[in-house]
Amino acid sequence: MPDKSIKPTTYLLPAIGALLIGTIAFLAFAKTPAKHEPGGINSWKPVNSFHLPRRALAAAVAGDYLYVMGGIDDNDEYVRQTEYARINRDGTLGPWRITSSLNEGRFYLAAVASDGYLYAIGGATGPRGDDNQPIASVERARINPDGGLGAWEFVNYLTTPRRGLKVVKHQNHIYAIGGYNGIFLKSVERVDARPDGTLGDWQLEKEASAIDRYIHSAAILDGKIYLLGGHVRSPDKMSYGDVEMTSIEPDAALAPWQIERSSLQTPRFIASAFAMNGYLYMAGGHDGQYRLDSVEYAPVDTEGHAGKWSYTAKLSTARSAAAVVTHGNAVYVLGGMDSEALNTVEMALQSEDGRLRQPK
Repeated sequence: MPDKSIKPTTYLLPAIGALLIGTIAFLAFAKTPAKHEPGGINSWKPVNSFHLPRRALAAAVAGDYLYVMGGIDDNDEYVRQTEYARINRDGTLGPWRITSSLNEGRFYLAAVASDGYLYAIGGATGPRGDDNQPIASVERARINPDGGLGAWEFVNYLTTPRRGLKVVKHQNHIYAIGGYNGIFLKSVERVDARPDGTLGDWQLEKEASAIDRYIHSAAILDGKIYLLGGHVRSPDKMSYGDVEMTSIEPDAALAPWQIERSSLQTPRFIASAFAMNGYLYMAGGHDGQYRLDSVEYAPVDTEGHAGKWSYTAKLSTARSAAAVVTHGNAVYVLGGMDSEALNTVEMALQSEDGRLRQPK
């Protein structure tokens, strides 16, 4: 159990923050139209759907198992049950099974797997709307040999509540990036995951991101962390199209962040970023007016810099607030929001030239 002396895990949101949250929530969850941008003619392949529709969920892969957790349904109810499916050799999914439930209902959370444990990190809980509260709590569950989970238990707290954070893992180091705790955050914090499932104390990194992003996207590739897109606090536009990058130093600290020269073709937030085999990708999301089905990709050079962004095979369903994971050369986009909360999953395979294609 966590140390009870730690300060409470929720903040009361300032009025301006609540207004921002309400605006973004409307865009994220309203039945906005889809925008169909250029992309490959071969759409992604639908694979087995999970049982409980959820938006603003998290997903993780551990071994050959894929997990979804958290999120909220169309009745504004938190989905606490975790589900898992086995990844078959051809990349398709076995049947989804429901396993243990989170202790705390949360959405816009993050998840990561490490050394036989699954972690659910941050997010938000409580009533929807102005009274919704970012949280700092972290839960863990042991992964059983059959892929099911043991009981979830609280393990510790982030240094600050973070709604809409992103998490990446490098070796045994977990980095929690950005989000919202009443203000948009530039800060990054790090913790070490131990083989017994315990975590060290979260520590703030010296280097904060260049831009205070919220409902942004993140990916990690070869010791470089990338932040992509996100919501803009501006009356003139809703979303960023830029990318920034940092390197992980030998001592696990972060180098100064730098804005990349190349930008996304379409600025977007609540999108799904991932990296595979020398390429960065950005899928779906929202541009402030439309929900997107487009997918972009860019090559990464030997120094970690992203090249020109181009469109590749578009999603079968325009979706925002989805989750994304990779396994080998396969990528899966899960759940999120279309005209309603989704339980569908679609997959694509990476070609040698970085383009995504539909599995046969």
